[in-house]
Amino acid sequence: MKINKLELKNFRSYEEKTSFDFTTTTDKNIILVGGKNGAGKSTIFEAIKLCIYGPMAYKYQGFNSSYISRVKSNINNNSLKNDIVDAFISIDLEIKENTEKNTYKLVRQWTFTDKKLEENFSVYKNFSSIPLDADELNYFENYITSIISPKIFEFFFFDGEHLSEFFIGKNSNIHLKQSLLSLCNFDTFDVLKNTIISTSKSNKNEDDEIEISKNIYLQLEEKVNTLTSELELLNTQHQEVNNALEDLKILKIKTEKEFRKKGGVLAEEREMLNSKTIELETRRSVINQTIKDFCNEMLPFLILKDKISKLENQINAESNNLIYSQLKDKLNTEYIKKLLLNKISDSSIDEIAMTVSEALVDDIKPEGHSDNFEPIHMLSNDEARSLLSLTSNILEFDNNSILDLFEELVSIATELSKIRKTLNHSLEDKSLNNYIDNISKFSNEIGKLSESESSLLLSLHQLESDLNISTINRDKAKAKYIDLLQSNKVVDMSADLILMLDDIISTLTINKTKEIQDNFMNIFRKIIQKDNFIDFIDIDKNFNASLYINKMYNSLELKNLIENIGYDEMEKKLGTLFFNDLFKEYNVENKLDLLNAIKVNDQCVFLTLRTKVDINGFSSGEKQIYILCLYWALLKASDIEIPFIIDTPYARIDETHRNNITNEYLSTISDQVIILSTNTEIDEKAYKEIKPKLNGEYLIEYDDKNRNTIQREGYFFEV
Repeated sequence: MKINKLELKNFRSYEEKTSFDFTTTTDKNIILVGGKNGAGKSTIFEAIKLCIYGPMAYKYQGFNSSYISRVKSNINNNSLKNDIVDAFISIDLEIKENTEKNTYKLVRQWTFTDKKLEENFSVYKNFSSIPLDADELNYFENYITSIISPKIFEFFFFDGEHLSEFFIGKNSNIHLKQSLLSLCNFDTFDVLKNTIISTSKSNKNEDDEIEISKNIYLQLEEKVNTLTSELELLNTQHQEVNNALEDLKILKIKTEKEFRKKGGVLAEEREMLNSKTIELETRRSVINQTIKDFCNEMLPFLILKDKISKLENQINAESNNLIYSQLKDKLNTEYIKKLLLNKISDSSIDEIAMTVSEALVDDIKPEGHSDNFEPIHMLSNDEARSLLSLTSNILEFDNNSILDLFEELVSIATELSKIRKTLNHSLEDKSLNNYIDNISKFSNEIGKLSESESSLLLSLHQLESDLNISTINRDKAKAKYIDLLQSNKVVDMSADLILMLDDIISTLTINKTKEIQDNFMNIFRKIIQKDNFIDFIDIDKNFNASLYINKMYNSLELKNLIENIGYDEMEKKLGTLFFNDLFKEYNVENKLDLLNAIKVNDQCVFLTLRTKVDINGFSSGEKQIYILCLYWALLKASDIEIPFIIDTPYARIDETHRNNITNEYLSTISDQVIILSTNTEIDEKAYKEIKPKLNGEYLIEYDDKNRNTIQREGYFFEV
C-alpha cells in the first residue's frame, strides 16, 4: 500500500487547501517534509489516520459525541468565521490487489448544519467521478481495516521518543509480542481462541463448575487485556511527563549557564562576596595596625640589635657584681669566725674562718670579674628585670612573622581585586530579577512535574502488580477451565482447539522470532559498523530481547565468577545464552554440576562464550539505532507493504551513522518513506546526503500573524 497524495483544508493549522504529492519510485523512495516545531508536521500523520479510519482513529466505536468533540477541535478556527464551513481531508491510496494495483481516493469532509457537525465520507475507485455506493463503501471500510487495522497503522509512524520506552522500558517484552502478533496477523488466532471459549455451548449435562470456571477465565482474560491497555497508556503518559521534566531541567541548566556567561551573580553569591570583602578588609586593617605598632615599638630597637645585646650583657654584669659585692662584704672573716665560734677549737678558728671566707668569696665571684669594674646604669632590681625582659623580646623577635604579614596583605589585595571585578561585571538588578523569576518558574514547573511523575510511577507500579497478579490468576483459571473441558467428553474438541491454537501461536512466533533476529543483525551490522560490538540478538519465549557479544574466558575466571557472585547474579549479568554455552562446553545439564566440572578440569582452558550486553549502557545514539533496527526487523518479518513515516530520523544519531541510516535503512525499510524533520535534525550536511534519495520535498511554516500553516516546495537548504 502507498499514499500517493494528501490534501487538507481547514484542518488544524492548514487553512488553505494544501496538497502533498507523496508518490515515490524504487530509486527515490523518500519524501522530505521540513518545518520548525509547531509548524504542523505531526498533523500530517494524524490527518492520514483520521481520513482512513474516522472514529476508529481515536478508538471510538462510531460517530458519537466524544468523536464529534474531537473533530470540532481539529477544525481550523478561522474557517468558523465563514458563511459555510468547508473542512476536509483527502488521500489517494494505492493498494495492490492480487495482480492489479487500484487507486482509491478517500475524502472525509465536515460541515455545520443547524449548528451541528456533519461528516461525509466518500471513496472513489481508480479516479472515477462517482463514489462507491453504500454497500460498496461498507465493504471497503471492512476491507481496509482487514488489510491494515488501526492497531497496525500505528507502525506507519516512527516516534523515537515514544518507541524508546516501548522497546526498552519495563514492559518491552509485552510490547514486542503484541507488535509481532498484530503485524503478522497472529492475533487472529487469539481472537479465534477467545471466540471458541466464549461460544462453546455446554450440553444439558454440563457441570455448573465448568460454566463458573469459564466465566472466571473470561473475566480475567478481559481484565488482563484492560490492564495491559491501561498500562500502555500510563507508560505513554509517564514518558511524556519524564520528557517534559528532562527538557525543563536542561532549560534550567542552560539558563543558569547563560546567566553566568553574561556575568550574572546571584543575590546569595553577591551577599557572600560582600561578606567576604568585609572579612578581608577587617583582616587587612588588623595587619596594618600590627605593622604600624611594630614600626613604632619594635623596629627602632631592632635597628640597634647589636647594641641591645651589649646592653643586656652590661646589665647582667652590673647585677652580678652588685650581688657579689654585697655577699663579699657579708662573708668576711669576722662573720665566719662568729658562725664557727664554739664549734671548733679556738687555736685554729682564725685561720679556718679566713680560709672559708676566701673560698666562698672566690666561688661567688662572677666570671670575668675585675676589681676595677665600675657600674654604668646603676639600675634597681625592678628596673633591671623590666629592661632585661624588653631586651629578651627584641633579641628573640622573629622577622619572618612580619614578612608573612606583608605577603598576606598582597594575597588579600589580589582576592579583593577579583571579588570587586566579579561584582563590577555582574548584571544589573533588572536582569538579575528576570533571571530569578525564570529560575523560580522552572523550579515550580519541575516541582509539579516531579510530583506528577512520582504519582504516575506509583500508579505504574500498582498497575504492573495488578497485571502480574491478574495474569497469574488468568493462567490458573485457564488451566483449570481446560482441565474441566478435557474431563468433559462433550467439549473435548473445544479444549483441543484451544490447546492447538496456543501451539500454533507458539510455533509461528518461534519461526518469526528467528526471522526478526536475522533481520535485526543484518541491518544493525550495516548501520553500526563497529568491530566486536554486538554478535547476536536473542528473543526468548517470553519475548525478552537481549544482545550478546562473543567474549573469551579462561577456566580460572569462570570459577572465580561462580564463587564470587553466584549463578543467579551471573545469569542476570551475563545472560541465559552464556550458561547454555557453558553447559555445552563442559557437557553438563545444570548449574550444580558446572562448578565441579570446571574444577575437575584444572588446566587453564580458554572458551568463547556469548555474553549479554546491557542495552541501558548504550549511548543515546546507540539506543536509537537499536530501536530503529528492531523496528526494521519487525516490519520486514511481517511482509506488510506499508509507508513509513518517521519523525526526526537522526535524533541523537552522530554524523558517523547518519549516512548509513540514509543508505542502508531508509532506502530499504519501505518503498515509501516520509520524513518529518526540523532544520537542525536534517541539517545542510545531512540534506546533501539524503538528496539523491528524495522524490519530493516540502517546507511548511507557521504564520504567527494569521495563525495558519503555509506550505511550499523545497526544503530549508538548496543543493
